[in-house]
Amino acid sequence: MNRIFFFSIFSAILFTACEKENTKPSSLIDKHKISVITENNIVTTLWADNTTLQTGYNRLYISLEDMQGNEMKNAVLTYSPLMDMGTKKHSSPAEQPHYNNDLKLYEGAVVFTMPTSEMGSWQLDVSVNGKIITFPLTIQDAPRKNSGVYAGTDENKYVLALIPPVKWQVGLNDLEILISRQVSMMEFTGAEGFTVVFTPEMPSMDHGSPNNISPVSTGNGRYKGKVNYTMTGDWRLHFKLKKNDEVIVEDAYVDILF
Repeated sequence: MNRIFFFSIFSAILFTACEKENTKPSSLIDKHKISVITENNIVTTLWADNTTLQTGYNRLYISLEDMQGNEMKNAVLTYSPLMDMGTKKHSSPAEQPHYNNDLKLYEGAVVFTMPTSEMGSWQLDVSVNGKIITFPLTIQDAPRKNSGVYAGTDENKYVLALIPPVKWQVGLNDLEILISRQVSMMEFTGAEGFTVVFTPEMPSMDHGSPNNISPVSTGNGRYKGKVNYTMTGDWRLHFKLKKNDEVIVEDAYVDILF
């Protein structure tokens, strides 16, 4: 009797310990760990929405802990993506991280403009209170075009990227894009002041859709509107960027399949 009792207690303790070890905090249930680096007495963990990073817009999250496992909520962070192509280096657009109280993570984003290949490799430099943590990254080519680099008639280069929604559905959907201007090879900034002319097209069926709302600026290079999908399938979203009635970018586009 006693032997059975003690075996039951031991099994319960062991099960609870294993369950605790293998269970993520609730804020990280839908996040995927990309890499962990311990430097400067800080454990810095990089998280993403997906198991792999792809060309286009990627939400990237950071969690910080000291060596005692205490969460660090008040750090100052910046993201600096870098593509090393050997003979030259360049950056890409980034939305700088801020602490998200609901997620208990620092949340930002990076638009990767090309995949990792023989031509070059990516890294993300994360400044934590002025000290740099470098994460080597592998960026895969997205299965569909979700961003692009375009030469403007104003002699600037622009990056337009689709900000992924939670889920597309038939009917009216929120549509959000990020437009960034290339200041130099190492600097990008949110592009403001555009009038965006937006037209959806279903190439396989040779039709568009009614009741769409062209994206308008919400600040920091973000533009938000509505897209109406009349059926599932392949869609191409066309964007024309204008300033003072002058067309700056003629036909930027992204491809959708759902």
